[in-house]
Amino acid sequence: MRVHVWVAFVAGAAVSSAAMAQFSETEDNNTKATANIIGPVVPGSTLTGTSTGTSTTATGIATADYFRLDFGGGPLGIYRWTAELTSQTAGHTATIRGLSQTGAAAAPWMPGMQVGTPQAGTDTAPQSSQTVGTTRVNAWYSFGRPHSMFYRVTGTTSTTEQYTATFSSSVVTPLNAGTFQPGAITINSNGQGHSTDTDFWVYDSNFNAIVGYGNDDASANSGGSVTTGTQAFMIRDFAPGTYYLAISNFNLANNQPSPSDDAFRTGSILDFPDMVLNSSTTANLNVTFTISDAFGNSVQTAATKVAAFDIVWAQFTVVPAPGAAALLGLGGLVAARRRRN
Repeated sequence: MRVHVWVAFVAGAAVSSAAMAQFSETEDNNTKATANIIGPVVPGSTLTGTSTGTSTTATGIATADYFRLDFGGGPLGIYRWTAELTSQTAGHTATIRGLSQTGAAAAPWMPGMQVGTPQAGTDTAPQSSQTVGTTRVNAWYSFGRPHSMFYRVTGTTSTTEQYTATFSSSVVTPLNAGTFQPGAITINSNGQGHSTDTDFWVYDSNFNAIVGYGNDDASANSGGSVTTGTQAFMIRDFAPGTYYLAISNFNLANNQPSPSDDAFRTGSILDFPDMVLNSSTTANLNVTFTISDAFGNSVQTAATKVAAFDIVWAQFTVVPAPGAAALLGLGGLVAARRRRN
């Protein structure tokens, strides 16, 4: 059994997760700008507070409670986090906050095209909690590096009892989506036996979101045989390496603005890097996809979004074909001999 030990880092010193696991709200904290800064949050941490309203302009407990949660680090990998909000009086709502973006910025590398532009200072809700019995549940993914997010709790006139948010995480094992040759690679969720409104992003071997390597809606500028639609489609150049695909239904949000060939460039995104979430509570969705390279390799991967807020993760590798690698080696040998001659 593999055990992951989570360590929180404060001022350069390692701190026991148990020593800093419990946190409490302090008023006033009704906007992002006045949010309580909480952390390091680790699995098992709790956060308590009181809210009997939704106001972002009033003072006291009849307001929204904003928190900037700073999570501690651990081993590199894919982790699914949950925040479960409970209280003796049901009626709270928890949201993970983000930013809006517009699709009006010119793409300097592609004349006539535009990319999404994050709107600093905005406040959106990429994810609202799912009600499970008397619990309000949120979920998202991170990669072992410390990460941050804005989290908001609101209440009603009847939610006078204190709420408690409890945080947990679990390790995610990605699907194997195949091996492909370097160059132009297509990731396609069209024509895969479903009509799910898909949304995806590609991450490198260290789980960094690759700038511009995502899609929500195919556009006339996507290339290939697919031109438009709500199912994600993308063609990009890939160098040799290991990659991870995060795919779900709309909306999949990280801190990256929408690429220029995405037909939908106004979806909510996150304030901070190193986390990603899905906004939809719809479960049991088919998100099957195919990855193909320019050399005839094509692999379809069956995938299902099982639960609310789930993201399906798939790993694929890009390596030169054995013959191509040998040819490259031979070319280098010939060049070296010519230099010596």
